Amino acid sequence: MACCRGDIAGAAWPSNRSLCQEAKFQLKLAAWCMCILWFFSTRGRFGRFCMDPSYGISKANEDARINCTNGMTGQKIKRCSTDGNYGEEEDFCVSNEINEILQITKNSTELAKQLPQLVGKLDNISKSQNNTTPGNLQASLNILHAFSTVSNVSLELVVVEGFLSIVDSLVDVRVESAWTSVKIENKTSSSQLLKSVEDFTRLLNPPNQTFNIIKPNIQLKGMKVEPGKDYQVDFSNRINNRSVTNSVSIHQTELAALTNGSLIMSIAFLTVNDILNPPPTSNYKLNGLVVATTAKLKSIDIAMHFMPLDSTLAPASAQCVFWNLKNGSWDKEGCKHEINGSNIICRCNHLTSFSLLMLPITDFEVPPWLLMLKNIVLGTSQVSLIIGIIIEAIVWKNLTKNNTSLARHLALLNIVLTLLIMNTLFLICYFLKPKDISCKAVIFLAHFFLLALFFWMFTLGLQILYHLVFLLRHYRRSTMMLISFILGYICPLLIVIGVFVKGLFKDHYFEKKICSINLVESDYSFCFVSLIIIGINFFITFFAIVKVRCPAIGEKFRSHQSDNNPVKQILRCIIILTPLLGLHLFFGLIFLIASTEYKYMSKEIIVTIFEIVDEFQGFFILIFGIIMDKKGFFILIWGIIMDKKRPVQLHNQIHILNEPLDIKSFEIKGECDDIVCVKKELRHFDEAR
Repeated sequence: MACCRGDIAGAAWPSNRSLCQEAKFQLKLAAWCMCILWFFSTRGRFGRFCMDPSYGISKANEDARINCTNGMTGQKIKRCSTDGNYGEEEDFCVSNEINEILQITKNSTELAKQLPQLVGKLDNISKSQNNTTPGNLQASLNILHAFSTVSNVSLELVVVEGFLSIVDSLVDVRVESAWTSVKIENKTSSSQLLKSVEDFTRLLNPPNQTFNIIKPNIQLKGMKVEPGKDYQVDFSNRINNRSVTNSVSIHQTELAALTNGSLIMSIAFLTVNDILNPPPTSNYKLNGLVVATTAKLKSIDIAMHFMPLDSTLAPASAQCVFWNLKNGSWDKEGCKHEINGSNIICRCNHLTSFSLLMLPITDFEVPPWLLMLKNIVLGTSQVSLIIGIIIEAIVWKNLTKNNTSLARHLALLNIVLTLLIMNTLFLICYFLKPKDISCKAVIFLAHFFLLALFFWMFTLGLQILYHLVFLLRHYRRSTMMLISFILGYICPLLIVIGVFVKGLFKDHYFEKKICSINLVESDYSFCFVSLIIIGINFFITFFAIVKVRCPAIGEKFRSHQSDNNPVKQILRCIIILTPLLGLHLFFGLIFLIASTEYKYMSKEIIVTIFEIVDEFQGFFILIFGIIMDKKGFFILIWGIIMDKKRPVQLHNQIHILNEPLDIKSFEIKGECDDIVCVKKELRHFDEAR
């Protein structure tokens, strides 16, 4: 090297040859170390590799294979995952006994001659040895397919029973893991099994009019066609400690197209749900037995009664489907369904393998028109809240002359403001990504204003209770406002900060997939607090109804003289206080709890209906809390319609509205000359109080 004969950056290299060679070795070693470090540091960018003493090195998402030992054919496989680790070893080795039968099936002549003996031999092997390995499973499927290709042969019932006994062992729950490996190697393996069963059973020549074969995981029932007789078979078994029944029926008019004495049979698979399930990208789940019906003609109308295997799935989402052998997936063409109690009736216009697909109740789609209605109601509520704020701003000065009126309108205005801001923030969340800082800030504020809404409704409820209990006791304005703002804003702020800090440390305050708070992991803070507040407000409403109907001694009975109907008075009290105190959420909670047992409607639909009712709160507050407030509405209309030259009359009327009414000392200083007019205004003011 040139570096051995000179200096680099002023450093003299050794002149001795041995020292120079050592320096070369050290440089090469350092270069190799740098390469190794670079290799491991860039594995994530340039792809990962798996290493194993037996299987060697493989790239991610590739398979490593080695040949089987002990004289067995086939291979063993390990699959390299994206994290750089090999998966479990998959044994695709085929036993010598099964391989011997497989080799015979490749000769069609020998296969036709020895078919009954080969079926019996494979049946004995399946019972005596472990066929749960992927290799033996795949070989057995190939053998069964070869059996089903034999034609012009009539088989006795015992041979078909042996064939179904083999199938019974292959679809047992112990073989599920082997099926996972086999379907990776051969995606059509499940279709191959169904087709083999359908084709082989057509070779049956039973001696009796009806026949059946019952195995733990598969059942066959059928009959010979005869004129004037319907086809009806029933299947029953216990699956997951639950009795499951299914039935298949074909009307005699459909069977007339078949020749007399021809066979029609149905085969029920009890344990192939995992084998034939839809792909993971689909939310649908197989929720019924797989029932295959065969005859010489396929274009026959058939009716099947399915009992859902999983009662937690939504019956309204049911789809009657058949296994399409061409593309190896479920298809619903030519089938329709109807709900009959707890069962689903499928009616199809052809024969093949059928089953039932259903969605989890939480994944059942909400109809678009319901979502549109929800958006319309939310928009109406938001506009109503804005109108309410404008009205309160116009009449605020005239309606806050005394402490009682100020306390009520202060709580009402803050309820409107917090509800408006909360709805706006939750709308913004739909357009934000969960990992953005803006999403986290909006969620924190939405959480705060949601709790603030409940605490202001709680403040209004306490004010109503105070005036019902302490009728003649007054309080200072500054004290009232201080207590109201502490309850309305400070308390919810402290709760939100506490939940936020705890959730931030445990990393469960925010949802991972959507811009939303994690309801499950956030201690149900606002759910718990809101339920307590709604319960207290419900008690206050009940107490107010009692006080209205049964005033204490010394209290004036202020019911309308023309309306003493107790039912109307109670309904009026409930209608007015429900949106102001959030009582509709209490009834909504009962609705949600009661609906959990209703399986014919998605939980998402039920929640959407509840949200629509909840979003009417802003509109009802405008109607019952602001417009129907006769004091505020009278002042608003008076200021818009009446002439501005009569300020004295307006001042006196406001004074009357804000002070206790005494008929004897009441004087009209305005321009109301008619005594009837005076009486009407007196009655109106008394009602407004």
